[in-house]
Amino acid sequence: MKSDSKIVVFGGTGLLGSAVVRQLKKQNYTNVIYPSRKSGFDLLDKEKISMYLKAEKPEYIFMVAGLVGGINANNTHQADFLYQNAMMILNVLESLKNVLPSAKMLYTGSTCVYPKENPQPINEDRFMAGKLEETNIGYAIAKGMGIIACQMYRKQYGINTICAMPTNLYGLNDNYDPESSHFIPAVFKKIVDAKKTGVTPVFWGSGKPRREALFSDDCADALIYLMEHYDNPEIINIGTGFDYTIREYVDMVSDIAGYKGEIKWDSTKPDGMLEKRTDIKRLKSIMPHFSPIPFRDGAKIILKETFNLDI
Repeated sequence: MKSDSKIVVFGGTGLLGSAVVRQLKKQNYTNVIYPSRKSGFDLLDKEKISMYLKAEKPEYIFMVAGLVGGINANNTHQADFLYQNAMMILNVLESLKNVLPSAKMLYTGSTCVYPKENPQPINEDRFMAGKLEETNIGYAIAKGMGIIACQMYRKQYGINTICAMPTNLYGLNDNYDPESSHFIPAVFKKIVDAKKTGVTPVFWGSGKPRREALFSDDCADALIYLMEHYDNPEIINIGTGFDYTIREYVDMVSDIAGYKGEIKWDSTKPDGMLEKRTDIKRLKSIMPHFSPIPFRDGAKIILKETFNLDI
């Protein structure tokens, strides 16, 4: 990519998309655009996508948009997660084929496409290699279909698509809605609220499952690097390579935020996958300098900049 290359970020107002926009601008890319629903753009409307691509003619597209949420949102809205995420990527691919086949697109899948049970860490060869986790199967199937679709459109129509699998993300501009947030933003929100109100926070499950947590700006850096240096149909994990238990995340955030009160665990709620740590050897072979910040450092940024805590 050149500094003045026209770059569009689909999903540019969300957690990952806004990080991609920030990092592109930080790296002196000067022609970055990101349509939003507020302006009438809708990835569920193929005609609007085609009109947008025909008018703007971007050279590079980051397709990081999607309907996302935590275990509760995924489990209770399986059909919505399946339909919307599947249609978004199919609409974009069809529009590219018909209107702008010369553009290069990076699509972000999810580590949810890996089976419920895996050797740890999980490498890319485990893609759809077994039974999926039941609580987010709709989302996982849609993302897996998106990956296959990118590979098929690349092979049949010559569309230059690449696919990356980010692990669990957190960062600036996250979703803190208690009904739909992922577990990391939920930890931040519940601990900060508990510190302010004195109401005991309650977390789902046993706290024993292990998870990675990647700062969104670090993920964005990797995506930009892949857009610049990668051209292959094989998927690539983007993670940290190490993990903690959910209980350990709660303890770390409590410690940094200065919350010393009680914490409760609701064992009637599901845990989800017990462990999901990515193998990032393939990424490191392409981007040897990739070195995401430790969770404690990222947590300090969130608590200061999002929650205005003096820590």
